[in-house]
Amino acid sequence: MQQIATGLGDEYTDTSSVTGVIPRCRKGDGLLTVNGGDAHVVLEMTDSVRPAWNDYLDEAERNREATASLGLVRELSQNAGQSIRVLGSRRIVMVFDPGQDDAGLLRTVVQLLRVGAIAANSRRDSEGLETAEERITEARAMLNKVNVIRTASGSIRKNADKIEIECDAVQTGVDRLLSQALNALAGVALDVSDAGDNTGVGEPDSESSAGVA
Repeated sequence: MQQIATGLGDEYTDTSSVTGVIPRCRKGDGLLTVNGGDAHVVLEMTDSVRPAWNDYLDEAERNREATASLGLVRELSQNAGQSIRVLGSRRIVMVFDPGQDDAGLLRTVVQLLRVGAIAANSRRDSEGLETAEERITEARAMLNKVNVIRTASGSIRKNADKIEIECDAVQTGVDRLLSQALNALAGVALDVSDAGDNTGVGEPDSESSAGVA
């Protein structure tokens, strides 16, 4: 996660031993700080079967003041037999074993959640936000295909090369959609910046107003 955060220009902090904003609560093992603090993604990692992930991630988000969350387990049996489960617009649980799995898919999932967190913290009436959220929704739906691909990979080893190509194509597609979402959100950020720059500026004179009109 440190490497992924550095590559994204973000900051990752191990918070497993630190109490959050909820008294005596340490839920939320890691925290990704996005865009210098504009948004946060909380990570929860476990080797145990956790039947109520939504409730757990909800508390982790509140404890770490995050708007998106990622649960990580090592085995399919710990995730209802699925490689990836999308639990909501900004909640995902995925299987990842750092000892043998490629970090590329983890990076893609983290990107999806961080873009979702940025969108959630953007001004609701800003132009471009609707486009960004549409692209995020498409990317989230595309990510669900990984389960089908991984199932095929486990049962048909002779087609491993083809399966890996398809998996790479999914990741590439998700990355493309997220880039489009970020481009749309860049316009949102600009809108907010412009609004801040105009604070305190006097009313334009009638001649200037006429020119703008």
